[in-house]
Amino acid sequence: MKKHDKIISFIFILFMMVTAIYWAITTESWTVMGTLASVICFVLFVLLGLRTIPVLTAFVLANPGLEVTQEIRERDRRRAWLRIIGWILASRILLMLIGYAFLIIQNGYSGGLFSKIAETWHIFGIDASHYLGIAENGYVTEGDPKYHIVFFPFFPNLIKVVQVFVGNYLVAGFIVSNIASIVAALVAYELAALDMHRKNAMRVVKYIFIFPAAFFFFIPMTEALFLALSLMSLYFVRKKEWLIGCLCGALAAYTRSPGVLLIVPVAIEFGRDLIGNYKLLNKKAFIHRITTAVGCLAIISVGLLAYLYINYYVTGNAFQFSIYQREHWSQRFYLFFDTVRYQMEYAVGTFKSGDHRSFLGMWLPNLVAIFSALVIMFRGAKKIRPSYTAYFIVYFAFVVGATWLLSAPRYLLVAFPLAFAAVALTEDKSKDVALTVVSVVGSILYLAMFVAGYPVY
Repeated sequence: MKKHDKIISFIFILFMMVTAIYWAITTESWTVMGTLASVICFVLFVLLGLRTIPVLTAFVLANPGLEVTQEIRERDRRRAWLRIIGWILASRILLMLIGYAFLIIQNGYSGGLFSKIAETWHIFGIDASHYLGIAENGYVTEGDPKYHIVFFPFFPNLIKVVQVFVGNYLVAGFIVSNIASIVAALVAYELAALDMHRKNAMRVVKYIFIFPAAFFFFIPMTEALFLALSLMSLYFVRKKEWLIGCLCGALAAYTRSPGVLLIVPVAIEFGRDLIGNYKLLNKKAFIHRITTAVGCLAIISVGLLAYLYINYYVTGNAFQFSIYQREHWSQRFYLFFDTVRYQMEYAVGTFKSGDHRSFLGMWLPNLVAIFSALVIMFRGAKKIRPSYTAYFIVYFAFVVGATWLLSAPRYLLVAFPLAFAAVALTEDKSKDVALTVVSVVGSILYLAMFVAGYPVY
């Protein structure tokens, strides 16, 4: 390990040890299972960081001029795009049929496929109803809908636009989500194809859409739109279209709060480009390039700043959303490994008490998603682009660090580096088949619990 890698690794370990000591001092609830789960999560995360550091520094300091990316012929691209679009549309139809079949198995026949679509997908029992309400009525300051200011505006903005043409907010929500799903699939393919054979790029798309919780791409939720914008941001940055890439990042940050974390991989890509061109450009040109990079990078934060302004305009407080999150949902940011502690404690408690619906619908899937994601990324960290791994690390710490985490499978679904790592780990056909089968079976079981009304959010 090089000297600078040792220094960075030491700082990283020191920082993590400080957070661990702080956690140990402030934590009031201690159980054997909860503590063990937390320690394992902490160790996996630290190991992932240590594995990433030397790869990341070598990546940033490398000459980008030596980088070779795959060139896709237009004929091959058209075929791939048609195949992807066909597969996504077919999978949407299949999801509708499977979900409807589960509803009939549970309640018996009580109406047609389309008349029961809201009931099948629990539209008015999950966050989808809040987005539809914002699209129809905007942000308000009275009644229960006043709490909906915690939901970001770009997705309901698009629903409102589409509703003008279709005349129905629910239909508009489904249209926006599924068009975004197609866009996300196409951009994921193009982004992956910059670094790998197009067959593997197709497998990246496959894994994104068969991971458990992928059915959330189908319904009026932000996952598909957020993923599409995140992928577009990285794709255009990789193609040296910095302004467009950062504008997509800003829209991602206007869709969901973790979108602002795209600053991390984009900054890494910019840094690599700047370091690589330091000796190739004259001083004036290099300063201009730095200025351009900083300006473009700042654009990503505009999405979050716009959302804060909406908070201020509606409520008089730019951070009113955080107050509602804390007071209404007991939600604030804390240490991700403490999340694993209380998740394990709730899992053990609900299992012992016989509350199998909560155990199977919420706590077990959360734990499986968290640990599976860490293991996959740890094993794949040296095989995928380091900027993607860095993004996963900050994204994971952010979303899992919620003090009342109910939706880990859904949140980690849009962490696209997971699909890249899964492909890197399944070059052997038998491994690919095995992970595909496990993912599909997990998806079906998770969908069945969702339709049956288990606490799947």
